[in-house]
This record gives sequence, structure tokens and C-alpha cells, in this order.
Amino acid sequence: MIVKKVKADTIKDAVKIVASSKCDEYVYEKLAKKIVGNSFIVEDIDNRAASVLKQEALSCGCDVAVSKDVSLFKKGKSNIVICANQNQIEKLTSKIKEQPFGLKLLSKQISDINSFQLKQIVCANKKIALNKTLVMGIINLSPDSFFKNGIEDINVAVETALQMQKDGADIIDVGAESTRPGSKPVPVKQETEKIQKFLKLFRKKSKMPVSVDTYKPEVAKAALDEGADIINDIYALRYKDKSMVKIVAKNKAAVILMHMKKNPLTMQQNIRYNNTLSDIFNFLSKQLDFALDNGINKESIIIDPGIGFGKTVEDNLLIIKRLFEFKSLNVPVLMALSNKSFLAKVLGTEDFSQRQLATAIANIVSVINGADILRVHDVKETVNALKVVNSIRGI
Repeated sequence: MIVKKVKADTIKDAVKIVASSKCDEYVYEKLAKKIVGNSFIVEDIDNRAASVLKQEALSCGCDVAVSKDVSLFKKGKSNIVICANQNQIEKLTSKIKEQPFGLKLLSKQISDINSFQLKQIVCANKKIALNKTLVMGIINLSPDSFFKNGIEDINVAVETALQMQKDGADIIDVGAESTRPGSKPVPVKQETEKIQKFLKLFRKKSKMPVSVDTYKPEVAKAALDEGADIINDIYALRYKDKSMVKIVAKNKAAVILMHMKKNPLTMQQNIRYNNTLSDIFNFLSKQLDFALDNGINKESIIIDPGIGFGKTVEDNLLIIKRLFEFKSLNVPVLMALSNKSFLAKVLGTEDFSQRQLATAIANIVSVINGADILRVHDVKETVNALKVVNSIRGI
């Protein structure tokens, strides 16, 4: 007799595990739902709701952790943790959907998170399928880039982007202002002219999706007029006024909402969070709602937790480790950690050549933990690494 412990992250994988036992086909999906585990953290839940939820959860076979205040019937709000398999979660959401104190909404939120599947990113008339991890190649038109690979010759930049396309990039991300820690803003006219020149030339040679890394409404409008598809906004639509959200919505473009504390000049000074992941998640949730309320299609929204933008080394590592939590927002998650300085600190060396392998490893861990898009400098190497990961996951 041989005993082995098994693990599956998806129902599909769990079905394969059950099927490998050659048992009755009738139980394949039924058992698969018991293999796949679900854990939820619910923050700021009414203590009355938590009390009701605990009783219902226990009756379904779920495990629930609540604060002492709930047990003592104190008024107020608290956090709870729910652990259950797929079958138990389905029973629980069904039982609480008619309950008071906000449990009806909670039932819907849990059901939506559990059933949601990403299909595509909509950029006006373009649709980018999300049937694999997408690779976004970085083109820096600013000589001030932290990576020291800024390309001032537009012709060279276009040829570099075309080579990235040949190497397997799905999206090109072009920027003309560095946002590295301590960087200073570039004049709007200068940034606009560089982006326009690149897009005019690139659009003559390629129709592939182009993202423009800018937070300035004037630059975004000019870029979209020249055929850009996505606006990659480090301010997540907060810069100055509502101009950016109106421009994106009007053009039906896609937008990347990134988390950043303060601004590039000050973001790495006195970094503090009440709760790193919760603070970032709540910010992105708020900006996601802001985008939706102002006419941006949900299928056109991407989130980026902002590795290196107002984060300590430990913050960055924690984001990678628990990236899956951001999937609860039901939009694609982008990770942009390529060659960043926190990797050098982890490695204990400033030798830039050592960051490439560290980047590849961190990116793959990010993909395993839920990343849908990788923004990278080294496209070919990333595409090859993903081929290995996808081959393993597809078995």
C-alpha cells in the first residue's frame, strides 16, 4: 500500500487527479470540488453578520475564525477567515444569500470571485485574448531610465519593438519619462513629441497592441490619437483632475491602474503601511470603482500592485508571495518587476548582470501566484520561461 498527499489549484487539475485513480466517472467532479481548497479573508464585516456567518459556515463543514468581539456579541466590525473546499463554499453562499447584515452582498462577492474567468482585454476595436500569460515588452525613450537602456533614436526604438514582437511579445509598452525613484518630471511637450514620433513610425509597421506609460492627460490624448491602445498610469487616474479618466473612457481605451505612494520623487521616503496588502488592495479597488463609475469598461481595466513604487524590499516580496489575493478584483493583474533594485538587495550585489536571472525567477513565481501580464525588458527570455511553465501546467 502506498499513500501520497495530493494538491490541486484548479478543478480541472483536481479532476485529472481523481480520474487517474480510474474510479467511477460519476464522482470525478464531485471529489474534485472537495480537493480544491478555498480560503477567504473578509475585512470590516459587521460583527452581527460574522456571528450568523460562523453558524452557517460550521453547518456546511467550513472552518471559520472570528474575533473575540464576535463571540462576546459586541457591536462594531472585525475581520474573519473562512476555509473550505469548493462544495462547502457553494453550500455556504447559498445559505447566506438571504441573510441580513450585508451577508447577501457577501454571498454574491464570494460567488463572483469563485466563478469569474478572465477572457480578454478590450481596447476599442481590439481584443487581446487572456488564454495565456501575456508578455509586455518595455521601450524606454527616456535616457534617465533606471535600466540604463533608454533609446533616444526613434528608429532604433521602433526596430527594438519590432524585434520584441518577433520574440513573442503580446504588447509593447512605450514611455518617454522615467518614473524611477527620485526621478523628475519631463515637460509635457517633450514627452508628447517623443511618443507621437514613435507611434507614427511603429504604426506603419505593426498593428500589435501598444501601451503608453504616462500619467499626463495631454500625452495620453495625443498617444491615443496616434493609435495607442492602453494607457499605463502610475497615478491610477488620480493625477490633477478627472481629465485622464474622461480621455480613456471617450476613446474606449484600456487602462492600467497602478498603486504608488506619494510620487516618483518621494515614494521611497518614509514608507509606511497599516497593512501592506490590504492598503494596496483597497486603493486599487477604489480606483477600479472610480474607473467604472466614469465610463471605462471593466474588460478594459488592468491592475498593477506597483512593485518598487513606495515599497520596501519586504513589501515587494510579500506582494509576489500573496499576489493571488489581487485576483479577487476580477480584472487582469500585471506585474512589473523587471530588473528592479529590490532584486539587487535580495541578491546582495549591485552587479546589474545578476538581475536577469532573478527577474526570470520572480516573474515565474508571480505567474504561478496569479499574474496575467508580465512587463519586462527581456522578452525572448521571458517567453521561453513561460513555455516551460505552461508545458508543466498543461499536463
